[in-house]
Amino acid sequence: MPDVRRGLAPAKVNLVLEVTGRREDGYHEIDTVLQTLALADEVTLGHGDDAVVVTGPFAAGTPADRTNLAWRAAAALAERTGRDLAGLQITLNKRIPPAGGLGGGASDAATVLRLLENEWAVAETEVLGAAASVGSDEPFFVFGGTARATGRGEVVRPLAPLVEHGVVLFIPAETIDRKTARMFAALDGLPFDDGAVSSAFARRGDAPFSSGEVFNAFERVAFDLFEGLARLWEQLEDAVGEPVRLAGAGPALFWIGPPARARAVATAAAHLRCTVVETRTAGSLWRR
Repeated sequence: MPDVRRGLAPAKVNLVLEVTGRREDGYHEIDTVLQTLALADEVTLGHGDDAVVVTGPFAAGTPADRTNLAWRAAAALAERTGRDLAGLQITLNKRIPPAGGLGGGASDAATVLRLLENEWAVAETEVLGAAASVGSDEPFFVFGGTARATGRGEVVRPLAPLVEHGVVLFIPAETIDRKTARMFAALDGLPFDDGAVSSAFARRGDAPFSSGEVFNAFERVAFDLFEGLARLWEQLEDAVGEPVRLAGAGPALFWIGPPARARAVATAAAHLRCTVVETRTAGSLWRR
């Protein structure tokens, strides 16, 4: 391959996240509306002695070896297409806070797949198959933009692009081990959702909306699992004067609304014990 290939790997938020049941394979059925953001990691493919190199402001905690999702995605596509990864080095410039429900690792993996798709001239069906074999969010990130996903997240249907919204992320310092599995397990004792919220959101088109219209089933259990999150949530809503919502499986929280309002929201939260990141919604980086 040529010496260098680069691409952006955007973060995401779930505008709706419903958990509709438990599957026989141990996963859960979800019905979710996802949206990519302008905040993005930078992914570089090149030649080197290290399989994965991690740099950037949020490098801490990201695996710098072949357990990284980006490498696992490359290996999955290579296996499916009979390619060789000898000499491949993946460099990740981490700008997305890790383990917050923003999908940074899955997005890195999907961007590697798209770069290799272009380089190797493989079919998109192979890319999607490799993405689904690595994780549940990766198939969405193969496309990005605005989409509804069902199954365990691998059945992705693009939706009409949103008009631009401002987004402010609030990332607590602490997370928990086995976060996503523990969140799903906590929901098993509660009634499952029926997909009605996702269906209604998917029909609304590209009209502007606010954080108060966002829905996340994990908010039912997040306060019990993340120590201090309830207090931070309360402080944020007091400071901002508007609802904030859980991002994915958390513990990151976010506000979404008019772009002109985002700076004031970020400033209002700057004194609280969390990392505040101002960004915006962004459309797909890839062709459909």
